[in-house]
Amino acid sequence: MLLGVAILFFTITRLVGLLRTSVVARLPAVAEQIVVFEQPGTFILHLEQPRFATALRRARFSLRDAASARDVQSWPILFRTTSSGFSTVRFSVRRFAVERPGRYALSVTGIEPGRDTSKDALVFTRPYAAAMVLLILGTVLGGFCLIGGLVFTALQIVGIEFKSDE
Repeated sequence: MLLGVAILFFTITRLVGLLRTSVVARLPAVAEQIVVFEQPGTFILHLEQPRFATALRRARFSLRDAASARDVQSWPILFRTTSSGFSTVRFSVRRFAVERPGRYALSVTGIEPGRDTSKDALVFTRPYAAAMVLLILGTVLGGFCLIGGLVFTALQIVGIEFKSDE
């Protein structure tokens, strides 16, 4: 039971920390803006919006190197990661391969005209899906250990014993 509590504490705190430390840039949801990447690498673009919001449902995203005017290679996310709070939802939409540090122009097309996007945000993160899956599996394991420990403790208290056939 104590092992389950320890595993749960470790995995949940690491999961919350992972979501916070993976954020590279948080931007307002506007049609055109500049984002600065300090290091090259793969970045995931997430939409963060209130629950059930639809202003960005048909949005398309492109990233262009501001110095060379070349488009950054990108791919749609097939298996989206989603993280939810009480009032907002963040989900991944596109993966970008940034080749060098510097300034990049982010373009968003398809924002529904007249829709309020003031509560929406565009969030760039480092990839964290694999680590998130491992931490969730650890959380499930911790839950099994905790519940199993509680059940066996309760059975011992009421006097039920488990005997082996040796």
